[in-house]
Amino acid sequence: MTNTQNENIDFIGKVAKFPKNVHASKAYNFLENIRINKNKVWYLLVEKQDNELQMLKYNVKAGVKLSQFSYELKQFYLEKFKNQPKLHKIIESLEIYGEDKFVVIKNIPNVEIADKKLITRITEDLIKLLSK
Repeated sequence: MTNTQNENIDFIGKVAKFPKNVHASKAYNFLENIRINKNKVWYLLVEKQDNELQMLKYNVKAGVKLSQFSYELKQFYLEKFKNQPKLHKIIESLEIYGEDKFVVIKNIPNVEIADKKLITRITEDLIKLLSK
């Protein structure tokens, strides 16, 4: 990671949000190298390209199971947008891969919902839910 990227890490509660296109493994190693306490940061969040989010557990003993959590968030969105067929279809097309400690949310289309890109909305919601 470059110095510019290091300066752009946002620590929000228990989430460390890294700049776009940082490799999740490099983000994890960076936190290890600067010795961030695993009781303070539980999750890493990285936006890859413009259509993918990666989440990684930094504290593997605490917090939620990321795959189950991500799937439940998708179900929440499906329910929320059930009366809006176009948005419902977009949410349905999201792909979630991973397991307890690492998840990738793929196929996030470049659309806006309520004046925000979908990837931004998902990122913000993940941070709100995981940062507590």
